[in-house]
Amino acid sequence: MDLLEKNERFWQRLFDNLFRRGTGVPLQPVEIAKRMAKTMLAQRTVSVSRVYVPNIYLVHLNPGDFERLSAFEHALAEELADYLKRKAAEQNLTMVGEPRVEFEVEEEVAPGDVRIHARMEEGHLEDKKFETVQEDDTLIYKGVAEERVEETRRPSFKLVVTAGPDAGRTFLLRPGKQVIGRHPACDFLLTDEQVSRRHCQLEESHQRVLVVDLGSRNGMLINGKRVERAFLTPGDCIQVGRTVLELQLS
Repeated sequence: MDLLEKNERFWQRLFDNLFRRGTGVPLQPVEIAKRMAKTMLAQRTVSVSRVYVPNIYLVHLNPGDFERLSAFEHALAEELADYLKRKAAEQNLTMVGEPRVEFEVEEEVAPGDVRIHARMEEGHLEDKKFETVQEDDTLIYKGVAEERVEETRRPSFKLVVTAGPDAGRTFLLRPGKQVIGRHPACDFLLTDEQVSRRHCQLEESHQRVLVVDLGSRNGMLINGKRVERAFLTPGDCIQVGRTVLELQLS
């Protein structure tokens, strides 16, 4: 991008913001859709035969804008997700899973403005009752009961809150994805006001735990280092806001 193009974009953004706020026009869903489409294109990943784009979008809004849009939050999220899906198909872009849009309140976002955080999250195939395994000339069917026995042999993990308003609480990790945050729908609910509504996500993978920041306002620290995603082993500590959680074997 040359200097002239950078200047043009700067003045265009400045003009748009001044115009929007000067006329008192509230944030419209179509503006959110346009910003999400730009984010999708900006975060393209070129592979051998496909171009991948994010399928999970976290939309940060000013409290006033969020309150106005919250009356139809779920319908709007579905509409925006469908829009992104069609936009990706039109441009022959690949999403690794079904698109999902979520809204987050952020005090630092100016009225009428929006901040988009996007990431890729693979969708899971439906669980199968049987799995075939080839051994010599014999097909062996592994049933659900056998798979459950194998699952019990895996190490189980827990998160212990060692600092913050919720110190002393313990959260047991289950198979699948679990979210830490202040929203009542989160799997691990915290009361720390510096924690975002949906702050980070945990998932067990290969006997380790993967933690991913969900575009939180204050970010995430692993053992004192700011990261967006990381694999954890027992003894590692996650800091979100004023809260510190230590991963331990259950």
